[in-house]
Amino acid sequence: MLVVPLLFASCNLKEGNREQMVDLQEVKDDPEAQLKHLTTAIGQSAGDGSLYARRAVVLLRKGQLEEALNDADKAVKLTGNEPSSLFVKAQALRALGRQEEALPLALQAERNSYQSSSLYVLLGELNLQKGQYEQAQMFLIKAQELAPHDEFAFYYKGRVAEATGDTASALKNYRLALQQAPAFMEPMRELSGLLVAQNRFEEARPYINTAQGLAPEDAQLWYFRGTVLQAAQKQDSALVAYGKAVALNDTLTGAHYWLGLQKHKLGENEAAIFHLQKASPAYGGEPKYLSTLASAYERSGQNINALAAYRRLLQVAPNNTYAYQAISRLKNKIAKPRPENTGVQQVQIEQ
Repeated sequence: MLVVPLLFASCNLKEGNREQMVDLQEVKDDPEAQLKHLTTAIGQSAGDGSLYARRAVVLLRKGQLEEALNDADKAVKLTGNEPSSLFVKAQALRALGRQEEALPLALQAERNSYQSSSLYVLLGELNLQKGQYEQAQMFLIKAQELAPHDEFAFYYKGRVAEATGDTASALKNYRLALQQAPAFMEPMRELSGLLVAQNRFEEARPYINTAQGLAPEDAQLWYFRGTVLQAAQKQDSALVAYGKAVALNDTLTGAHYWLGLQKHKLGENEAAIFHLQKASPAYGGEPKYLSTLASAYERSGQNINALAAYRRLLQVAPNNTYAYQAISRLKNKIAKPRPENTGVQQVQIEQ
């Protein structure tokens, strides 16, 4: 999962004739004041593309993404593809989830000699998302040449390392990101996930706790919390955490798998089937998954589905003697006429 920070360098936009009217230094911490001043300046100098680019940056910070893209479009048209305007537009497109459109604009800004650690971080992120890890790493190194302590560069270097299987480097870079920005949630979350995957639950716990204080509705963090609680044998609390995780993100197959196992143990077979079916993409070939699913089907009277699941179990675990017994039992159940149907037939005959 990629973080979507807003990466801003100092704009270095060409000053328009009336740009001196906008004292952004005085209002830098007040987005509404910035918007008011910039809108006034645009009204007096509508042909100044730098003003639109500046307003786009403020709108991005406020989360008004479509409005930011509109202003960035105007900036690019008015400034003749000035590289800093291209960079602002690339950020707006990336924030809107339109990475394929953002990448060529960011590359064009770089080709036009725009020097900014934020631009290189953006290029690193966009290449990471495309699976172009060497390119991503190259741009992130360039970012750190300009800004050696950039927390986003460390974070994305961690993501590249994790994607390429270099867990030690990933852990190191996530920790370096947090040294620069202790309240940076995303490296906390990724660091938590790696520690949980290595069964280093006590190390992971404080990172999870802190990250959840920053992002209480993050599904992945609830999943990690559930795993830590499960390892501590706090099954009821783990059940709550995993339930919260899938309520926030229904695609978390690990949480669904554990919920399915637990619901089966509790005798809640319909719930077990629901969660196990959700877990199928990641766990569908595992013997424990198949045996639990088959049992839940059989317990709930879905004998044909149970038979199919036991047969799949034998494909992955040919020596599973219980599966052979269950298949024989289920074949007999399916072959026998149902008593209730016989009763209905007898009533009809008597009438």
